[in-house]
Amino acid sequence: MSLEPRVIAALGRRALSVQFRRAQLLMPTFVLPLMLLAVIASGTSSAQDLEGFPAVGSYLSFVLPGTIIQGALLAGLTSGIALASDIESGFFDRLLAAPVRRVSLVLGRLAGTLGLSVLQTAFFLLVALPFGARYPGGVAGLAGTVVLAAVTAVGIGGIAAAIALRTGSLSLMQSIFPFVFVLLFTAPAFFPRELLTPVLADLAVFNPLTYVVEASRGLLAGDAELGSPIAGLGASLGLAIATTALAVFALAERLRTT
Repeated sequence: MSLEPRVIAALGRRALSVQFRRAQLLMPTFVLPLMLLAVIASGTSSAQDLEGFPAVGSYLSFVLPGTIIQGALLAGLTSGIALASDIESGFFDRLLAAPVRRVSLVLGRLAGTLGLSVLQTAFFLLVALPFGARYPGGVAGLAGTVVLAAVTAVGIGGIAAAIALRTGSLSLMQSIFPFVFVLLFTAPAFFPRELLTPVLADLAVFNPLTYVVEASRGLLAGDAELGSPIAGLGASLGLAIATTALAVFALAERLRTT
């Protein structure tokens, strides 16, 4: 049986509209990354003078990919929070009664996450411009960065959806919020990998976000030496495929046990 694109699109639009109607879901994904960017860009900009720091146009341009990926993490996590809310309110059970393929319910939710990440990334790129960010990679670099962030958001959204489907607990989803940042801070989001402590440098090798952040940095700067777009796309796609499958499996388990 084939997928149902219209169902997925409708559920994606509904998920996106819910994000914009709930300030508690929307504000963290747009405001928190910018607040962290302001703190890091103003407080650690002297790191650009360290030996081994890549030659970049500005420190803001260097750390902006970290902010973009932080936004992708938050977009994915808030989609899981919204799903847990739907489960607790009973809305998800009504969806299960509809004559649609169950996998479409997962893909529709993740389509909304993808759409949110696209808007969010475009917003971050525009806001950073007046403060000195420059994008030598041009339109291709900007488009590639948006794609990487969106696919990464889907990957994180898959993990969040799987947890929500397995537990159905809104409070649990909200409590794991801080742990998502472990992924961000074990990647070279705000410093080059060469300047990380040995422990963090070793962990970064196994963190898929490492390759996504570095690829975004290379795309925006138009410099492949800062990060491989192919490695970044492979890491983000691998994460998205694996976690989407996990979410589909979690839905199947929920249906089997309820």
